[in-house]
Amino acid sequence: MDALLKKTSYPPPLALRPYIDRFWTCEGTSATYSMPTMAMGTGAEMIFQLKAPMTLVSKEQTLHTPPAHAVYCVRHQHYKAMVNHAHFFLAVRFKAGAIRHFCPAPVADLTECFPDINVLYGDDGKWFTERLRNNISISQQLELTGDFLLGLLRKHHCPHVLVDEAVRQLYYNREIPDLVSFSAGLGSSYRQFERVFMKHIGVTPNAFMQTARLNNTLKYLLFREVRDYLPVAFDFGYYDQSHFIRACRKFFGDKPRAILSPASRDQHFYLSSFKASGSDDRK
Repeated sequence: MDALLKKTSYPPPLALRPYIDRFWTCEGTSATYSMPTMAMGTGAEMIFQLKAPMTLVSKEQTLHTPPAHAVYCVRHQHYKAMVNHAHFFLAVRFKAGAIRHFCPAPVADLTECFPDINVLYGDDGKWFTERLRNNISISQQLELTGDFLLGLLRKHHCPHVLVDEAVRQLYYNREIPDLVSFSAGLGSSYRQFERVFMKHIGVTPNAFMQTARLNNTLKYLLFREVRDYLPVAFDFGYYDQSHFIRACRKFFGDKPRAILSPASRDQHFYLSSFKASGSDDRK
C-alpha cells in the first residue's frame, strides 16, 4: 500500500534533548483522507499547521478543529486526524512530563483543550508563528522553532525532584507498584503526591502509569514486528488477553491485531521509531 503520510524527523538542539524527543514534519501524499490515530499519550505535542487546518474526530464522532498553531497536551481520549494532500505541519514531540518546562500555566489547565500558541504565549507566540508562516526553508523553520523553545525553557523551566523521579519510575518500570507505597518511598503522602503530579503532568499517577504501560508495550511490539503479542503483553503486566484488548481499545481505539498489522503502520502518529534524538527515550 502506498503511504498516505510522509513523516520526517529531525533532532532537536542539544540543550532541548532532555525535554524534547524530536522535531518532525508530516504531509499528506494522497487526495484521499487518511485517518491516523492520535492516541492517548504521556507526552505532549506542539503542532504548527502550515497549510490546511486539521480536523480531529473524537471517539463519539464529534469534529474538532484546533487552532492552526496549538499545544496538543495529555489527552483523556484518542482522536482520528483527517489528513490529505492539502496538509503539512511541523511538530515538536515532548517527552513525558516535559511540557511543563515550556508552559506559563499548570499542565492540568491545558488538557483536552488544544490551547492556541498565539494566545498562550502572547506577543512571543504571535511573532514566532508569523515568522514560521513565511516562505522559508525547513532548516530555517527548525532553527526558528529551536530558538523559540529555548526562550520558553529559560522563562518557564520548572524542575521538581519528586515529579521527575515519579515520571521516570512510572514510565519505565514494568512492575505495577502500589501507588500509596510508591509515594511513601518518594517521601510523600499519596494525597500530596497525586495533587502535585496532577498539577505538573495533567493526569493522575494511575492514569499516567496505565498509558505509559500501553505505549511501551505497543512500541516494543511494533519496533520488533512481533505478531504473537500475548507473551509480551503478559511481560508488561497485563494479566490476560481481555485486559490487553480493553486497554488497546480505550487508549488507541482498536484491537491489538489491527494496531500491529503492516497495513495500519502508516496510521500511527506517535508509535513509529524515529530515533531522531539518538536515544531510546521515546515517548
